[in-house]
Amino acid sequence: MSLPHPNSPEFAPALKAAREAMGLSYTELAKAVGINPAMPSRYENNDHSCACAPRDSTWQKLNALFSGRATDSLNSKITQAEDVSLAESTVEQIIQELKARGASSVTINY
Repeated sequence: MSLPHPNSPEFAPALKAAREAMGLSYTELAKAVGINPAMPSRYENNDHSCACAPRDSTWQKLNALFSGRATDSLNSKITQAEDVSLAESTVEQIIQELKARGASSVTINY
């Protein structure tokens, strides 16, 4: 699934439908894409008082989440502490975190 551009009148209802289809709360959605917890509600309700349209980078993260590219890491991102010490993380955990934050691929050179 791909969300319409944030300036499109179809964006708000499409975002709401996608969020509800995944069973996500506003807070879970916000954590999954790294935005303020108040923003998903504002996006869905076309809150014009704050010029609430997601930036292109946030729109891309939302599309990645709803298209399934970020779904594998969604549960771990929501349940883990937000501050992860790299010293205590495995390479796999670091790669998973980078992908959850929108990296489409990760390459490690030794």
